Amino acid sequence: MSVSLWGVWCVWQRYFDVFKRNIGYGLFTTFLEPFLFLASFGFGLGVLIPDLHLDGMTVTYRQFVLAGIVGQAVLFQSFFEAAYGGFVRMYYQKIFHAMAMTPITLKEVIMGELLWDASKATFSAFSVILVGMFLGDFSWTGGFLVGLPLVFLGSLLFAALGFLAAAKSASIDAISYPQYIVVFPMFLFCGVFFPLTNLPQVVQWIAWIFPLTSFLSILRSAVLGLHWNIFAPVSMLVWMLILIPWSYRAMQKRLVH
Repeated sequence: MSVSLWGVWCVWQRYFDVFKRNIGYGLFTTFLEPFLFLASFGFGLGVLIPDLHLDGMTVTYRQFVLAGIVGQAVLFQSFFEAAYGGFVRMYYQKIFHAMAMTPITLKEVIMGELLWDASKATFSAFSVILVGMFLGDFSWTGGFLVGLPLVFLGSLLFAALGFLAAAKSASIDAISYPQYIVVFPMFLFCGVFFPLTNLPQVVQWIAWIFPLTSFLSILRSAVLGLHWNIFAPVSMLVWMLILIPWSYRAMQKRLVH
């Protein structure tokens, strides 16, 4: 059965209409968390830490951590929206089944859900990039030409991870397993708040297995002018090719059976 772009758009539009109906709550929950991190680490802690020397270049800690907060927003916003939000819409509210009873197919429902989860996270994360550009910490060219599409692709990747967790979890409490085993270790050890070079070599190798490390490497190269690591985009692409189809098939199987 073919997938109609119109059907996918209708699903996305449905979620956007709900978001607009509760726009105050939606904006509050979407933007509050990254801006709290921005205020505490970027402006509070940033003035206490000296400049960092990375790849032969010097950047302020505020520049470094602002990019990390973008990655944190992409990771948390997309994963939690897809994992917990997706589970609620699938299991409790039965929204997926209800939409599939219309001319929109189940495949279009799943694709529209993933795109909405990624879009919502993109709204939040790119707002931090905009703050960095207005403060003069980020490159405007890199922010728009690389940062915006990269944030969406990263959001799609981590939304797929959350969607996979929702599809595989027998209960909403079971989502805590991938949350604590995968998501929080990425947040703590993939270079959000400190350079990976601060860690033992073996821990650095392990950190590069996780996609957040590659995401942050590409982002910092684009907005801070750091040297490009050719492994980073390859790693992100491989993870996307694995997680997006896997989450799609897992959710389809969960809904059908």
